[in-house]
Amino acid sequence: MIYINDIPSLRDPEDFEYSFDDRTEKIELINGNCVQDYGHVESGDTFALTAIFKKSDYQRIKNLWLNRTKISYTDVDGTEYQNLRLVFKKKKFLAKFPQYVILTFELWRV
Repeated sequence: MIYINDIPSLRDPEDFEYSFDDRTEKIELINGNCVQDYGHVESGDTFALTAIFKKSDYQRIKNLWLNRTKISYTDVDGTEYQNLRLVFKKKKFLAKFPQYVILTFELWRV
């Protein structure tokens, strides 16, 4: 189970991906290569998730997104991340379970 602020998902995310903002670039030169390395910029890291929420909780999360409210995120291990930007990607409803919403979203560390 994860939390968006105090809003729980029904179970662990179906998909989870963490992307690092590593600002290293290889510059090709005539006689070789050069590396420009600005290191890892943690504030550029992102989480990408797909999780299931109750329909009523989805409406609360949607309001956070529409209002551009920075949120907290608690992962399955209990680690809490603060001041994240919530970015919706897609939602899905299942005919057999109309009271639930499958939400795909990103969380940006800023």
